[in-house]
Amino acid sequence: MTPAMLPWALSGAAAVAVGFARFAYALILPSMQLDLGLNYAQAGWLNTANALGYLLGSLITVAMVQRFGNHRLFTVGALLTALALLCTGLTRDFTLLTVYRFLAGVGAAGAFICGGVLAGVLGTRAIVIFFSGSGIGMLSTGALLPWLFEFAGAQAWPWAWVAVGAVCLPLSLLAIAAARTIEEPGTPGRSAAWPWRPCLPEFTAYFLFGLGYIAYMTFIIAWLRQNPVPGVSPAVVTSVMWSVLGSMTLLAPWLWRRVFNGRADGVPMAATMVVLGSGAVLPMALPSLTGVWLSSALVGASVLMVPAAATSFVKVNLPRQAWGSALAVVTSLFAIGQTIGPVAAGWLSDHWGSLSVGLGASAALLFTGALIALMQRPFSTQRAAS
Repeated sequence: MTPAMLPWALSGAAAVAVGFARFAYALILPSMQLDLGLNYAQAGWLNTANALGYLLGSLITVAMVQRFGNHRLFTVGALLTALALLCTGLTRDFTLLTVYRFLAGVGAAGAFICGGVLAGVLGTRAIVIFFSGSGIGMLSTGALLPWLFEFAGAQAWPWAWVAVGAVCLPLSLLAIAAARTIEEPGTPGRSAAWPWRPCLPEFTAYFLFGLGYIAYMTFIIAWLRQNPVPGVSPAVVTSVMWSVLGSMTLLAPWLWRRVFNGRADGVPMAATMVVLGSGAVLPMALPSLTGVWLSSALVGASVLMVPAAATSFVKVNLPRQAWGSALAVVTSLFAIGQTIGPVAAGWLSDHWGSLSVGLGASAALLFTGALIALMQRPFSTQRAAS
């Protein structure tokens, strides 16, 4: 594996942890709702179970990364996620579905956090490539799953999860092979102290990102079913939308490279959250085919650059030995927001009888987070130490 290929191979874990485990749920959800008779709160709960697992996985990473190192937690997380996705398609029991969504979240946290740390060893460009790799999952599921449901009906959702799991296993193995060639940024068993107070604006904005973005990614497909585009097949709208979203995710490293290059403040996070919030509100502001597809382009270009901004901020401002624990802490805050988001958006939507209410609230949170991120000033314990 050449050095140029390492970030892309490593990004397979991001595709598994986010592109498939988290975002594919939005495509499969409407069929699960129809076949299993789920209301919006129940549908949100399944995603909240995934987010709770992600939160627990983040806390486990906080506790374990200094002892076991990033490589071990990355390997276990990637494999656990892939196997949990495969098992999701093997049951129709709501309790077991909750368990598998939870386990997928636990594994995804380790793979995503530690993968970001290992990408940081390779450089800022590798960080951006790693997170954009989630677009692989979004592009492939967007191109295929809507047509599966168009021709096989809602009852085909278990096969969708089995197919997702079957794809995720080789992607995980490839990412694990790439990770083994990357140097561990710290020494297992040793930790470095790092100041959290100077990080508050960036970390608070990242919490609001977790709280706000997840409503769009969970319910936008259901919103399209509730607000169909006249004269266009729902399968066409969904497939093109998700494919555009995934494609823009893969292009994002080139679109944002100048914004990210060398910055140690909150501007990268603020800029990406403004674009993301604009994309989230666009379908309601411009309820047309143009609005829907432009929305997916803006969201795809920005949604995974927010985690990249948080990771880059930690890398620039903190010593290498602190990267794992600092990213685990900031990801735990994100996971708390992501846990609350789906149920809150689902409850609002059930209460008001419209998904637009929950989606509008999520966009407001993203814009608020962008304003807070602008308050972040650069600091560097690395420069201070030197």
